[in-house]
Amino acid sequence: MRNTRSRRFGVLILAALLASSCSNPEKQKVQHLERGDQYAAEKRDEFAVIEYASALKIDPKFGEARFKLAQTYERLENMRAAAPEYVRAADVLPDNREAQIKATQILLIGQRFGDAQARAKALLAKNPKDVEALLLHAAAMASLRDPEGAIGQIEEALKVSPDSSPAFLNLGAVRMQGGQSKEAEAAFRHAVELAPSSVNAKVALANFLWATERTSEAEGILKEALTLDPKNLVANRMLGMLYVATRRVREAEQPLKVLAESTKTPAARFQLADYYTSVGRRQDAANVLTPLSSNRATFVEAEARLAALEYADNRVAEAHKRLDNVLGRAPNHAGALAMKARWLTTEGKLDEALDRAKAAVAADRQSVAAQFTLATVHDRRGEVADAIKSFSEVLRLNPRVTAAQLELSRLSLITGDKSGALQYAEQARQAEPANLQARVALARSLIAAGNTARAEAEVATLLKGAPTAGVVHAVNATLHASKGDAAAARSSFERALELAPGLYEALRGLTYLDLAAKNPASAIARLEPEIARQPTSGPLLVLLARSHIAAGDEAKAEQALRRAVSADPRFTLGYTLLAELYFKQRRVDQARAEFEVIANRDPAAVHARTMVGMLLEGQGKRDQARKAYETAVNGPGKAPLAANNLAFIYAEQGTNLDLALQLATSAKQQMPDDPSVDDTLGWVYYKKALPSLAAKPLEESLRKRPDSAEVLYHLGLTYAKLGEKEKSRQALERALKLDPRIGGEEAKQTLAMVSK
Repeated sequence: MRNTRSRRFGVLILAALLASSCSNPEKQKVQHLERGDQYAAEKRDEFAVIEYASALKIDPKFGEARFKLAQTYERLENMRAAAPEYVRAADVLPDNREAQIKATQILLIGQRFGDAQARAKALLAKNPKDVEALLLHAAAMASLRDPEGAIGQIEEALKVSPDSSPAFLNLGAVRMQGGQSKEAEAAFRHAVELAPSSVNAKVALANFLWATERTSEAEGILKEALTLDPKNLVANRMLGMLYVATRRVREAEQPLKVLAESTKTPAARFQLADYYTSVGRRQDAANVLTPLSSNRATFVEAEARLAALEYADNRVAEAHKRLDNVLGRAPNHAGALAMKARWLTTEGKLDEALDRAKAAVAADRQSVAAQFTLATVHDRRGEVADAIKSFSEVLRLNPRVTAAQLELSRLSLITGDKSGALQYAEQARQAEPANLQARVALARSLIAAGNTARAEAEVATLLKGAPTAGVVHAVNATLHASKGDAAAARSSFERALELAPGLYEALRGLTYLDLAAKNPASAIARLEPEIARQPTSGPLLVLLARSHIAAGDEAKAEQALRRAVSADPRFTLGYTLLAELYFKQRRVDQARAEFEVIANRDPAAVHARTMVGMLLEGQGKRDQARKAYETAVNGPGKAPLAANNLAFIYAEQGTNLDLALQLATSAKQQMPDDPSVDDTLGWVYYKKALPSLAAKPLEESLRKRPDSAEVLYHLGLTYAKLGEKEKSRQALERALKLDPRIGGEEAKQTLAMVSK
């Protein structure tokens, strides 16, 4: 009996000890850490991840486990997971230099340059002679467009360590960014001299040589790098891409194939697949990607690429199905969402495309690709202001994205910002001297700025370097036209179309030349085959309509304009030209009846209901127009033009002003660059007794339409309410000079008041 009690007591003591051990969080987390270390030593990283993560569940601020988890993810080539863990580790290990250095590097790679600079500053506060911290600080400053500050930091690093190869590499990069090619090359070559066995130093030098169009020298340096490290991922990829760029496609395959087969890493295989895709060998790309799609770790990336291959093969339904399956598994994958948005944009489904692009940005606000896709969708929707905002965000995330600089240069020209267009074009040209589109953008900007001498020099260089590029001949034609040489302009536009059939710039130029020469038949004959290929292109249909009007065939002009507004309810120019045509023909009632039939038959045809409202308003039947607009706004689909016009009517009548503000704001979101929308928004604010809010949109409208008597009248009243008498006087005097009847007695009385 006594022995039994003793054994039971021993069991209870053991259980209590075990319970005490299991309930001690400090001991538990250390045990998980130690097991993780053991798995890592055995190269069983998948199990190490589980142990480190378990330790962090117990103590999220366990810095050592956090840092080791990040390192393990990096060994598994999962940088998407590693990057945030490195930053979190640094947050809880403020005195751990290694963690701080790694976090700063991660922030730089992620284009979070301001955060990287702050981390580097903190390191330098502890040790002003920390060479690595000095170089990281310099890299952040260079990325934040402070080259002088960056050079100062690098020079400080060289004082501490005059034989530092990384310091000279950074110096070369900053000098190159600043356009100092000779100084940059000297720095890169000195870095190689200091570290002749450094693959990174040779790759950096090769990159510089390639950027300055010295591809032969770059190839030689890359081959030297590969003798040092035949499996180096970056060197092999760069050599392969250099072969592609120099049209030696067959030679490009070998370095990438060797790398994929020797390392067997997913990154190397994805590189090989991307190469096959870039040269049109889609089946070979699929053969590489298919095994990767069966691996859980690489499923999403592989399946998304396979979907892209199907889409490129015009297997659209299969591609969408595969990509939708990817999004079903990973609904917040920014890359897959952006791909879906791009496809929808191509298919003209712009509302759905916008939703997907916004979701991609929400999923990863640091994703350059997602932001670029959102900008592109806004551009296709005609939302120029939003497109500019998104492309600018791309450059904030990564100032080296040349494609964004080129788009901003183009959009700046559209908005009349000639200096901005030139600035972005010059940045793109400096970043990529061999980029044809950058050189073309620079030439266009110079022509727009009236810098004929420099434009001629640029165009001459383009013609010599790219004689078979249609866009180059189109720019040359624009240059001739700017100098009044119609014959030379026509010859160059025609050559552009021979080389690039369907080039809109050339079609537009030739159309205007034909109309000026009173030869609309020639323009029509040229446009009709192209419109058969692009039946929903609003700009082409407008060119066709203008040509038919010049030929005296208003019926066909009407047909073209109807097609334009039916294809795109946001196409304001089409509506305006169509309304002008009906009033000119005195067929307003007949046209309105036809559009009413269309609207009654198809409630989703917002363009028809909007057109009814515009025609009624043009006849002075404002109450009937209001009802038509209300029907359009309350129906299915978006009706931004109807919303704008309805808001203006409410403002004029002084009724439903809260609803008017909602409508005007909605119209502004969908038609951000329309001066009529800015005028409406400002007028609604004025009517709501908010002149401080009214001034900005009215000023923006006037900037786009400087001779609009109506906008000047609205702005004059607004300035008067703000107490800015001189501005009010000037605006009202100009308004009444342009249209003595504008504003009636209110305009005259206000002018008299502010003139005292």
